Amino acid sequence: MRRAFQRCSASLPRALSAPSSNLFANRALRFNRIVRQSQPSIVRSLHQSPLLRNEAAAAAAPEESAPITKFQELQDRNIIHPNIIRNLTNMGLETMTDVQSQTINTAISGTDIIAQAKTGTGKTMAFLLPVLQNIINVDPELAKGFRGRRGPRSTADDIRALIVSPTRELAEQIAAEAKKLVSGTGVIVQTAVGGTQKSAGLRAIQREGCHILVGTPGRLKDILSDPYSRVEAPDLSAMVFDEADRLLDQGFWPELQEIMRLLPTAAEKDRQTLMFSATVPREVVSIVRSTLKPGYQFVQCVREDEEPTHARVPQKLVTTKGFENNIPALTELCTREIAKYNEDPQNNRPFKAIVYFGSTAEVTMATSALLELKAPGEDRDAFGGKEHPFGRSTRILEIHSKLSQSARTKAAENFRRATSGILCSSDVTARGMDFPNVTHVIQMGLPSSVEQYIHRIGRTARAGKEGEGWLILNNMEDREARHRFGGKIPLKRDSTLETASLDLTQEAQVSPAAGKILSMVQAAFREIDVVEKIKCFKALLGVYQWYPRKSDLIENLNNLSRVGWSMRNPPAISPMLAQRLGLARLPGVTIGHNPEEDAPRTKPSRPGYEDFSSNPFGSQRGGGRSSNRDGNSRGGFGGRGDRGFGGRSGGFGGRGGGFGGRGRTGGSFGRDGGRDGGRGMMNADPFA
Repeated sequence: MRRAFQRCSASLPRALSAPSSNLFANRALRFNRIVRQSQPSIVRSLHQSPLLRNEAAAAAAPEESAPITKFQELQDRNIIHPNIIRNLTNMGLETMTDVQSQTINTAISGTDIIAQAKTGTGKTMAFLLPVLQNIINVDPELAKGFRGRRGPRSTADDIRALIVSPTRELAEQIAAEAKKLVSGTGVIVQTAVGGTQKSAGLRAIQREGCHILVGTPGRLKDILSDPYSRVEAPDLSAMVFDEADRLLDQGFWPELQEIMRLLPTAAEKDRQTLMFSATVPREVVSIVRSTLKPGYQFVQCVREDEEPTHARVPQKLVTTKGFENNIPALTELCTREIAKYNEDPQNNRPFKAIVYFGSTAEVTMATSALLELKAPGEDRDAFGGKEHPFGRSTRILEIHSKLSQSARTKAAENFRRATSGILCSSDVTARGMDFPNVTHVIQMGLPSSVEQYIHRIGRTARAGKEGEGWLILNNMEDREARHRFGGKIPLKRDSTLETASLDLTQEAQVSPAAGKILSMVQAAFREIDVVEKIKCFKALLGVYQWYPRKSDLIENLNNLSRVGWSMRNPPAISPMLAQRLGLARLPGVTIGHNPEEDAPRTKPSRPGYEDFSSNPFGSQRGGGRSSNRDGNSRGGFGGRGDRGFGGRSGGFGGRGGGFGGRGRTGGSFGRDGGRDGGRGMMNADPFA
């Protein structure tokens, strides 16, 4: 690593100070760089050799003016154009974060920068502001507002800055912020992301022109390499790599190299490179060596003694009895937290949670189940249907890679605007995404790594607000969690969710509250298309491929399909898949084909899938009848009970009962249940 960063300047970038009063001379300025021991954040070079420490100490000197901490001061000192500052004010931004105060001045001077800062610390504005100001410095006419009249003509080959992001959601989030920032100026921002029609994006660039292009690596390479697109960047002056560590984690480096080969060389056009990253792994060091110019600055806004975000967020671990307990436990947690706010809104924030799953099939299944929840009893809402237990104000949304880009964008925007909501998500939102006022991050199942766990937790407790994390694991994952996390995560066990610990494969008496949750969840799963269940079953086989005891895995998944999903038999898997997963000779594995997958498919009622013919998840409601037929087991969690849990005899209820028997003396949530626990329901919880 030392060799990789020997070109880094020995001096350190200081906080913003007053430059010359000439607004458009800022590009040529090189500000004195000194170490300020009083700064709350630490800015230092990547390695601290004795020589560098001595040089840095020799460079230290008293400052002539106070550092800039307010955006308005950037205008007062003629660093940033007043139109841009006005837009910042309209966006509610007043005080700079550490990464902004440590990078903006140096970036405007034209120096290459690699900045390490945690997500949620204002990195987007830290690179958008200098990129935009430097464009205006070269072409001052672009700073003017034209109020309906035509400004300077821009074309598809007028790109001045290229911003590369690892995900579509993050790219669109950056573009949205950039468009707010350039409002009232002549600067044009365009996006180029996968999942959207290439022709539509090209038409916008060709028709309106482009100065700042924000995109994902694949689509950017596609557009720039297409000779018919007419999209070129001969005047490119800035290139930004956002979430650089993730760009490499995702294997985008070959595409990035191809993009850079399509751009002007350093000999043809001087170009500034800004790189922002949450971590600086070896792969990022390699990019720095080959991409940044000599004299670049490394800005570190993470104190070595600073407590990381995930360590400041209260985090709780819930271990469930089986897979079939997961959604009931999630429902119980959401219901409880929503009730806290409803009972005491003065001392609680509206419940707003992101729920992470290990596969897109799980995201879709969980979203379907939560949407189908209906409060027990005969209460009706204003539309004649049963009231949702979460209330009317809580939005339930999903986001994952199988959705079309327009659906993903709409879900993200709806969740941002929602006061209260639940976003079921895959890892597409785990890094870089900024959703305001998220109170809970709930992770269903073991994440792939400690790093991924931390990135997910980073979606809450942002902008100085509080939040909490929940990790809900089944009993198979508990030991693996201790091994995978290695004591690095401050998890505390929580046993307050009653539905998590119930053995749903056996007859039992439970409290009225738990019975209500289980009854709602069971009814919801009966409404879900059986094909959706089959696809989720197969996805779980892949997610838990790491689990060594395959017979236990099959037993647990079979319980999920029968007890949790009310299916008569577990889904079948093909001989090829069984062979590949090492399951061909295990007892309990159904080898063959599911005839339901051959049934004619109709367009799903929940829109947004890119191509339903290849979509494995089915509709929101379409399979209610067939699901009920598949649930005619004589007992267990599911069956013919119209409103209870279970078959004609035993299980969780019967035709008219709750938990146990044919329902005559069973629990509260059968045909006549929902009032006060039913005649046969004990108030005491036998599982306590």
